[in-house]
Amino acid sequence: MTVKPLLLTLAALLAGCTQIDTGNVGVERTLGKVSTEALPPGIYMTVFKTVDEFTAKEISFQLADMTPKSRDNLTMKDVDIDVYFKVMPAAIPGLFTKYQGDVVRHADVVRDGSKDLVIAYSRVSREAREAVYKSIAEMDATTMHTKRAELSERVRAELQKELDGTDKGAFVVTAVNVRNLLTDPAIEAAIRQRAETDQAIERKRKEVELAKAEAERLIVEAEGQARANQIISASLTPALKEIKLAELQRDAALAIAAKPGNTVLMGGGGQPLVNVGK
Repeated sequence: MTVKPLLLTLAALLAGCTQIDTGNVGVERTLGKVSTEALPPGIYMTVFKTVDEFTAKEISFQLADMTPKSRDNLTMKDVDIDVYFKVMPAAIPGLFTKYQGDVVRHADVVRDGSKDLVIAYSRVSREAREAVYKSIAEMDATTMHTKRAELSERVRAELQKELDGTDKGAFVVTAVNVRNLLTDPAIEAAIRQRAETDQAIERKRKEVELAKAEAERLIVEAEGQARANQIISASLTPALKEIKLAELQRDAALAIAAKPGNTVLMGGGGQPLVNVGK
C-alpha cells in the first residue's frame, strides 16, 4: 500500500528536476530574478525555480547569398560564409539578462542542430554579415578569389572586434570559412584579362633577364679576349716582332704571286720590292 505513494512522490521529484549536459551551462531564475552564476553540468531541482540550459559548445551558422561590393567598386554575385563561434560559460548569465529577447534553439537555426539554447544568436549573425561586407570592401574583386585565407581572417578579426566592443571576452570567433565566392561575368572577364596581362609581363621580364645575361656574357668574353691580346703583345720582343712582320709580308707576296699573270721580285730580307703584272 505504501509503494504507490512512494512512486508518486518519486515521480513528482523527477518532474521537478532538470539536467545540464556536458558542454552546456544552466541559468537559474527564481521569481524572475536571474542568477549571476552559471550552473555547471549536473541535475538540479526546479520545484521553486527555473533552470534554462544554454550551449557553451562551438556553434556554426551560414551566411548565404550575400552580394557585397569590393574595393574596386564591383558587386560580387554570390558570397557564402561559414562562421564558428563559442560563448564563454561564465558570461552566459549576464548575456541572458542583456539579450533575453535574442534566444533561439540551435536546431532552429542549424540543420541537425541540438535542442540547446543559443544566446545572442541574432546579434552575432548580424555582426558577422557586416564584417563580411566591410572586409570585402577592403579587397579587389579581381584578385579576391586568390586570397580566400586572407578574406577569412579579415572577417574573423573584424567580427571578434565588434563583439568585444560591447561584450568583452564573452564571445570567441573560432573560425571563418569562405565557402563560395562568385563574381559576375564582367568581373570574371576582368580577372582573365588581368591574368593574361600578368603572364605577358612575366614573359617580358624573363626576356629582359635573358638579354641582360647574354650582354654580361659578351662583356666578360670581350674583356677576356682583350686581356689575352695584352698578354701576347707584352710577350713579343723587337726581334720577334720583326720576324712576325716578315712572315706576314712573305705570306702576302706568295698570295699575290699565286695569281696568274703576277710576278713578285723579292728584296733582301725577303721583302717584296716590285709587283709586275703581265
